[in-house]
Amino acid sequence: MSAGFGIEELKAQISSSGGLAKANQFMVTLPQVEGISIEGNELNVMCTATALPGRQVLSQDYQIGTTTRKIANGYAVTDLSLTFLVANDHKIRQYFEAWQNLAHNQETGEVGYYKDYVKDVQIHTVERGLRTSVYKKQLGLTSKIPSLIRNRLPTIGPFDLSQDEIDVGVQFKTKKTYTCKLIDCYPTTIEDQQLGNGEEGFMELSVQLSYVDWESQVGQHTGAGESFARSALTSLLKRVI
Repeated sequence: MSAGFGIEELKAQISSSGGLAKANQFMVTLPQVEGISIEGNELNVMCTATALPGRQVLSQDYQIGTTTRKIANGYAVTDLSLTFLVANDHKIRQYFEAWQNLAHNQETGEVGYYKDYVKDVQIHTVERGLRTSVYKKQLGLTSKIPSLIRNRLPTIGPFDLSQDEIDVGVQFKTKKTYTCKLIDCYPTTIEDQQLGNGEEGFMELSVQLSYVDWESQVGQHTGAGESFARSALTSLLKRVI
């Protein structure tokens, strides 16, 4: 913590900024690929890990007298990795195989036109809306689903599938707080999937995406207005119930 600032200042800053961002609250928006019938939400739910991209400004030394300056002369980005849980239908792998096939056709050996196989991909950090509960009960419906998938399941009406419960109350909408759009990208590498008698757990698929550049957009965070609304609703519900 910076010198001269106390815990109250830190708490106030975090509160006014909508709280601390959580690394496990994210979404990916992948493009539709011709010939593969898989929904974008299915791809998002099965994605267990990715990253927000970085960028390096390239430079060269330029000397004036005894002073050396670094003069920018370009930029560089690194490939981005996506990791998915794999279901028994292997649709995730088929999706990326079909996308790669647009760049290099495995049957004919032909290379596709650049504009036909590059697509944009979006990675979002999200903030789940605050919620005031009136009635809550465990369901026992999704308890056997792996937590990596269960935590990504949506809320449908009063049914919170990620928590395996019915939760009747008031909830604010989940917000996208930050979005990175990968420009003109495609899967250059589908990583090996290890199989063997000694392998335990669920199959995963890792894919490397190459892209030209990325651009970002900052969304809206949950601020003091939503916190005030939650307090007001809680007070009102206590009076009614």
